[in-house]
Formats: sequence, C-alpha cells, structure tokens
Amino acid sequence: MQNLPIYLYPNTLDVILDMDASTKGINQVMYQRDLKVQKGIKNLIQVQFKNSDQKRVPIFNTQTFVFSMFDAINQRLIIEKPLDVLDVGTITTRGLALLTLTESDTLDLDRTSYQYSVKLLDTDGSYTPTYSNTYYNVSGTLHLQNDVMPVLKDSTSVVNFESVWNDATRLYEFSTGNIYASPEFNGNGALHTLAIYMSRFKGTVYIEGTLDNDPGANNNYSIINTLGYNSFTGIDYVNFNGVYSYVRFRYVPAQAPTGGDNRDTTYAGTVDKILYRS
Repeated sequence: MQNLPIYLYPNTLDVILDMDASTKGINQVMYQRDLKVQKGIKNLIQVQFKNSDQKRVPIFNTQTFVFSMFDAINQRLIIEKPLDVLDVGTITTRGLALLTLTESDTLDLDRTSYQYSVKLLDTDGSYTPTYSNTYYNVSGTLHLQNDVMPVLKDSTSVVNFESVWNDATRLYEFSTGNIYASPEFNGNGALHTLAIYMSRFKGTVYIEGTLDNDPGANNNYSIINTLGYNSFTGIDYVNFNGVYSYVRFRYVPAQAPTGGDNRDTTYAGTVDKILYRS
C-alpha cells in the first residue's frame, strides 16, 4: 500500500516594517522567498510584519495596509486589495495580517510571474512603502501557477453540415460527420456537453455514438438521444453520459405542410452551429 503525505499549512509572507528608529543592529536576510499563488481558487496568505531585527512588529493600532500586484514588464496594476489585520494585541497574532485572493481575482490572469508590494496608508492619506527584504527592496516576485484546476480544452465547433438524402424518410438530413470523443480520458460516467445554436428551427436533432474505432461515413452509430424543436431560436444545452469512440449529430428539418424540399429554411429555419466537448 502506498502512503501519500499531504501537507496543510499557512502560506506566510514576511514583510519588513521598520518603525523603530532606535534599532541598533540589522539581522540581514539573504533573500525573500517568492510568493506562489494558485490560479482560479481561493488563496489565503498570511502577511507577517517584522522589523530589520526580525522581530514581530505590532500593527493592531496602525493604519491600513494595501497589497498591490502588477505586471513586471508594463507596470500595469492588476490587483489591489487591503489586508485584514489579525493582530489583536496578543503575542501569537503580533504583526499578523491576512491577504485573501478570491477565485475571480486570478481566474482570467496569465500563468506567469508578477511583482507585488505592500504599502502602508499614512495618517496624511499618502502611502509609505514596506520592504520585501532587509536590502530595501520594495517589491517581491509572485508566481501565478495552475497546479490545482485542470485546463479545459477548446470545444469542437461545427458550422458546416453535410447534406444527405434519406430514401426511407424521403427527406434530407444534415450531419456533422464523425467527431472523436476522446474515450481515453473518460471513465464509465463520462460527461459530454453539447450546445446547439438555432434560428426558428423546426425539426429533429439526433445525438449518436459509436464504439467502433473506424465508423466510416454512415454506419455503426446508435441513437443516444432525440430532440424535437418547433420554431426554436437560441441555444439549447444538452448533457449526456457514456464512453464512445466517436459521436455524431444529425438534424432533419421539418417539411412544410404543402410538401416540397425540407431544405427550405423559410419554413424550417436553421441550425447555425454546434459546439461539442467531451
């Protein structure tokens, strides 16, 4: 049996806030560790304020502290958030604050390195800097990583459909052709999602799947679901489950009561696009 150790500990960042003018010596720190943040999830980062002697500095009766994250190349501000002071005057909480980065703060950001700084709001409304180390470096390095959330692949988009005459129904039907369903990534309860874009569509949509590794052009498919529409305009979202080698989507426009070609979009409307993701 394999044992998998998992470590759960606070992400703590040391910040130099030297408010004691009588400090006699400096305990030099060679470097400040880079801050690592995970993209798309909630990150709680403890900020520990110290002086240059590496002693914790009380901050429970001081001003507001603000965290800023910016693009290191263009110096473009990306995130700016106040810190929640956790210092309540006890030894265990001395000099401690909390930075909360929510899911939405990082979800749309690129996975790369950024710079950050923590500044103190002074009594006159101006900001004074804190330092990332004892060498008076104001900014530190933040690495935005994506090690927790999977990266979704792009959906398969179909806008051109093959028109085929069906002798049995005496109607034309339209098909997406064979779409690979990535069975190697799916378990028994594999989820497939489908978005069908329609404009005044009247007719039937068939969702089909096969286990055949080479289904060919028309054969070896079974119907998974049948959907009927009557002048539907908009997007219909459909989910279905199962492990398939390939899937295919067909739609058959309704024929006008007066007869004629069921490809006439004046009566049956159109299926404009299908998006599929496995």
